[in-house]
Amino acid sequence: MTRPRPRSLLVSVALACATGLAATGCATLPSSSSPQVIDTFSPEGSELSVPTPVPDQEPDLLVRDFLKAAAIADQRHAAARQFLTPDAAENWDDLAETIIVLRADLSAEGGRSADRAEYTLRAEKVGTLDPGGIFREDVGQLEVTIGLTRTDGQWRIDELPPGVVIEKAEFLSTYAQRDLFFLSGSGDALVPDPRWTAADRTDLEYSLVNLLATGPRPGLTDAVLSRVPASVSVRPDEDEDGADAAGTTIDFAGLPVLSSQATTQFAAQVVWTLARADVPGPYRLERDGAPLDERYATGWTTEDVRDFDPYPPAEPMRYALTAADGLVRLEAGGARPAEGPWSEVRGGTSAVVSHDGRNLAVVTGEGEIGPRRVLVGPIDGGPAEALTAGTVAGPTFHPVTGRAWVLVDDARLLRIGMGENAPAVQEMDAGPLLALGARVTGLRIDQSGTQLAVVVDGKVFIGALSAETGQPLRGTFRQVGRALGETVTAVAWRDRSTIVVGRDTTEAPVATVSVDGAIAEPLSQRNISGPVTAVAAAGREIYVVDRRSLLRLDTGADTGDRYWREIAGLAAIRADPVVAG
Repeated sequence: MTRPRPRSLLVSVALACATGLAATGCATLPSSSSPQVIDTFSPEGSELSVPTPVPDQEPDLLVRDFLKAAAIADQRHAAARQFLTPDAAENWDDLAETIIVLRADLSAEGGRSADRAEYTLRAEKVGTLDPGGIFREDVGQLEVTIGLTRTDGQWRIDELPPGVVIEKAEFLSTYAQRDLFFLSGSGDALVPDPRWTAADRTDLEYSLVNLLATGPRPGLTDAVLSRVPASVSVRPDEDEDGADAAGTTIDFAGLPVLSSQATTQFAAQVVWTLARADVPGPYRLERDGAPLDERYATGWTTEDVRDFDPYPPAEPMRYALTAADGLVRLEAGGARPAEGPWSEVRGGTSAVVSHDGRNLAVVTGEGEIGPRRVLVGPIDGGPAEALTAGTVAGPTFHPVTGRAWVLVDDARLLRIGMGENAPAVQEMDAGPLLALGARVTGLRIDQSGTQLAVVVDGKVFIGALSAETGQPLRGTFRQVGRALGETVTAVAWRDRSTIVVGRDTTEAPVATVSVDGAIAEPLSQRNISGPVTAVAAAGREIYVVDRRSLLRLDTGADTGDRYWREIAGLAAIRADPVVAG
C-alpha cells in the first residue's frame, strides 16, 4: 500500500538556515531518530539510493559514502558494513551511540601510503539518537579518527570508533518524525511523544505500536499513563483473506482484558498514533485474532475516539487586553470594550483565559519596576486580587484543575484557585524551575496539562508535570531550541507538540520549536519589527506584540500571503493577546 510521506525536517532546517535564526547557524536545528529501533528499513519502491563501495574508489570518497550508508540502520547497518574490512565489520559496535552532525570535514592528518590512509573527522554536533527514536539536542565538537587499508586492491575501513556518525543531510533524507501518544494524568487527553523512524519503512504500523509498548521517553515517565502494557506484542497480519481489505489490522498478543473505559483509552492511543503517521484506516484492533471490541469489529476510526483528538480545533482570539481600556472584545467591526468590571482594569500587562472559557487571569502594573498585581475571576463577573509581587511570570491556566499558575519574585511558584469568597493561593515546588537559572520571564502549561514551558535567562525549557501531584518534576526540564541562544522573551504552546517563542531580535523575532527540540522554524518576517515581548496562539493563528502593536499571523494562509497584520480597532494601540492558556 502507498501512504503519504510524513513531514521531514528538510524544509524547516533549510528555512531556518536561510533566515539566520541565530549566530550559531543551524547547528542545533536538525532532528534525529534512533536507528536502534529502525531494524527493518526497506528501500524497495522508494527513491532512496543505498551507497555501495565503488571499485578503485579513493579513500576519502569511500569514507564519505560510508557516512551516507550509516544513515540506513537496517540489519545492524549492513549497508555501512560493506565499507569495512571483514574484521572491522564483525567488531564494529554500531549501538554504542549515534551522533548527528552538521557536516563532517575530513583531513588526512595521519598521512597516506600505498596501502594505508588515516583521516581525522571533525564536525559540529547537533543531536544524538537514543533507543526508541528519541532525539536529544547536543552541542560541541566531535573529533574521531578513521583508518583505511587496501584489501584485495580496494580501500576499506579497518579502524573506526564505536557508534554511528550521521551527517544532517543524510539523516534528513532517511528519517521522519512521528508521534506516539500517551494518556495525560487525568486519562482524558493524549500527549504526543515525538519519535524519529525511517521515512520509508514498510512495517510502520507494527513498529509504532511496539514502540508504544516500550513506554514514553524518560522525561515523561511520571507525567503520563498508558493502556498499552509492556507485555503486549504485535505481529503482521498473516490472514491472506484480509490482504486486500481496506485499512490496517493489528493483532495484539499478551493484552489483558480491559474495562470499557480502558479499551477506549487503549484504542485512542493506538488509533491516533497510526492515523497521525498516515497509516491507512480503519484500524481493526484484535486480541489474539478476535476483535478487541465487537462493536468495532470492522475497524476503529478517529471519529470513534474524537474526544481524544490530540490536535483539536481552537477558537481564534476573542479578547485583547489594553493598558488604557482594560479588556476589549474583538468583533468583525473591530475592538469594543468588554462588558463588566474587566473593562475597567487599568495597567494590564498580560492575561489568559481558562481552557473552558469561563475565567480570566490578569497581571497589572505600572512601569518596568513597579509592583505587579494578579487578578482572577469569572470572565463575565468581576476580578479579585489574588496577590501582589515585584515580578510575575505567567499567568497560565491548568486545563484540568482550572487553576492559574504564576511564578513571583523569581522565587515562588503559586497556583490560584477560584474560591467562592476570595482566590485560594497554594505554594508549589519551584525548585525544578529555579534550578534552571536566575530570571524566569515566561511560564505556560500545555493544552494537556502534562508539560510546562518556561523562559529562563533568555532560554526556553520544557519539562513535565507529575501525573499524580501536578507538581513540576525534577530532572525533566531540558533546553530546546539551542540555536535561539539567549534571545527568548516569551513562550506559548501552539499545540501539544510545538511551542512558539518571541525573541528580542529584529531578525527572525518569532519562531516555533518542536517539543523535542528537533525542529526550529522561524515564522514570517514580513511586517513585523522586533523585539517581540508577548506571544500567544489559537488554532492556525499566532499573535505577538512587537515594538509597534499587537499583530496576528495566519499560518494556514498560502506562503506568499503569510504576513503579520494589525488587528482591526487596535492599530497603534498598546494591547496584549488574550487566549486560552
